[in-house]
Amino acid sequence: MSSILLVTPSAEFEANVRAAYDDALTGEFRYWRDDVLRTDARELVEGLAGTGAGVVVLGPDIHVDTVLELARVFDREHPEVVVALVAEASPDLWAAAVQAGVRAVIEPGASGADLRTSLDQTLHTARSRRERQAVEAEENDTRDPSTRVIAVISPKGGSGKTTVATNLAVGLAQLAPNAVVLIDIDLQFGDVASALRLTPENTISDTVRAGALDTTTLKVLLTPHPANLFALCAPESLAQADDVDPDRLAEIVRPLASEFRYIVIDTAAGIDPHALAAIELATDLIMVCTTDVPCVRGVRKANDALDVVGLGHKPRHFLLNRADARVGLSASDIESTLGVKIDVSVPSSQGMWLSLNSGTPILESDPDSPAGRAMNDLVERFAPDDAVHANPAPRASGGFRRRRKGRS
Repeated sequence: MSSILLVTPSAEFEANVRAAYDDALTGEFRYWRDDVLRTDARELVEGLAGTGAGVVVLGPDIHVDTVLELARVFDREHPEVVVALVAEASPDLWAAAVQAGVRAVIEPGASGADLRTSLDQTLHTARSRRERQAVEAEENDTRDPSTRVIAVISPKGGSGKTTVATNLAVGLAQLAPNAVVLIDIDLQFGDVASALRLTPENTISDTVRAGALDTTTLKVLLTPHPANLFALCAPESLAQADDVDPDRLAEIVRPLASEFRYIVIDTAAGIDPHALAAIELATDLIMVCTTDVPCVRGVRKANDALDVVGLGHKPRHFLLNRADARVGLSASDIESTLGVKIDVSVPSSQGMWLSLNSGTPILESDPDSPAGRAMNDLVERFAPDDAVHANPAPRASGGFRRRRKGRS
């Protein structure tokens, strides 16, 4: 508990926290003096961060505007510190708190059990965040800066996200053979194995049983694909989906990124905790949208949410799938609604559906089709300029088909 710091004038709240932990807490962990609120916000934050606390709890009995200002300074100057606030929760407060970088809102009258649960969760978040930062700092010295970790996301199921991810992986493997890993973190209903016609001996749930992960261990768990890429597929049963904690994803991606040129991550629909973990790890995001109003609105919300939670610096590539569908929304209408430019437009294609059902991505089966060319345009966004010309994408020749004969 020494890594939690309460910033509040309320001795009663401190007593409630001690009681929540059965009076097992000793020493001082409440910071307060009469002139605290007259101190410059940045100076105060520097002093609080200097205590080494991983979690700073602001309130109760501090005006919410002051709390949010302190949270914003923490988020900007000391993102390694997890900030929680104690206040009466409301939708408006939550929206303002998220924008300020707050990660938990605790009700002032929370029961001892609820209080302890909230504090334990923030402590876990703080430990995970500091561990990730320590690993990142160590790996930044050795990791190839050209490595790309690409998360494919969409707010709506059925948008073609897996089709995009599998074709991207195949296309990148044509440029960088044996240097691409595709990870399926749609843990309940992931279709990467089906889309690539694979029967994996191991899945992402096996990484949990493997314990501590290194590159050698992870390579054993990967499933090779004849197109010179590797896949880490989703669990085979819904029961196994719960085994994979979002924090596990970082332990998987970072070692692989030290060995492979490209990591492509196929996520579940929406922004669940696993997708958020993938977004935080990614160097690039592909946002998949279709020509229906719910999906367009969902992409707009997701795009705005990334800015709110401080991930707006991530390069985003917008792909419009089934772009020529005549449903009353044009590409220009969608661009206007999203406030962004569509980077890649993939037309409707019966061949795309056939390729998905046969487990043969269209960049293998029909790369010269309009949909195949659009997918290749997406691939080229992540390829060095000289690689596109020096190693052009292979076509579906007899030799390529021969490589696919051994597929399970």
